Amino acid sequence: MSKNDLDSFVSAVAAGALIPDPATMFNPWGDHDPLHDTGPDAPRVRADHLQRYLAARLGRARVLLIAEAPSYSGAKFSGMAMTSERDVLAAHAAGRGSDYFDGGFQRTSRVLPQLKNTDGMLERTASIVWAAMSGNGWAPTDFVLWNAVAYHPHDTGRPLTNRAPSVSERRALRPLLEQFLALFPGVPRLAIGRICQHSLADMGIDALPARHPSYGGAPEFRAAVADLRARLTA
Repeated sequence: MSKNDLDSFVSAVAAGALIPDPATMFNPWGDHDPLHDTGPDAPRVRADHLQRYLAARLGRARVLLIAEAPSYSGAKFSGMAMTSERDVLAAHAAGRGSDYFDGGFQRTSRVLPQLKNTDGMLERTASIVWAAMSGNGWAPTDFVLWNAVAYHPHDTGRPLTNRAPSVSERRALRPLLEQFLALFPGVPRLAIGRICQHSLADMGIDALPARHPSYGGAPEFRAAVADLRARLTA
């Protein structure tokens, strides 16, 4: 796929035109959270992160990892699915910022004591996923992380909550998932967690299953990643 295709995808994601109810779904690349963002420029920063993250993987990715939906501690602030601000900032401090993309990274979460985010927001699932991939020999640009539902579903009036997206939301946002998949034609897909697996099956999208790494599922998730690695290198 071309840079124009990528530009169109990021523009469509940032526009958020397919979101059924903006009151219960946050668009990290188009919405400003005045309580928790560093400033009104935060959505543009996150869109730039997403653009550069995907650009670094176009034509290079060997597997797509797709989860259910963004969480408030991951993509809501980093702009990248299953990726924590804290991990990216730590990587830059250690000289490994190019694991994500070339160039600088800017945090968008405001430092607030109740969030314990002095070093950036942390999504533990994201840390497990990245560690499992690197631990099984995948280079950072070998894999792409995304969600079946692009945006962060939350309870009304509570932006820092996570909820499962409804069937109607999943179906409404299917065009964005299809547009994402078109960026990486023929690349194998790993569906993380049963809900995501059911979502993709409901949409007729083929993917290999992997247990979600949360709630004690990390060993099984790592095993699925190792199995996929073995299949693709056999």
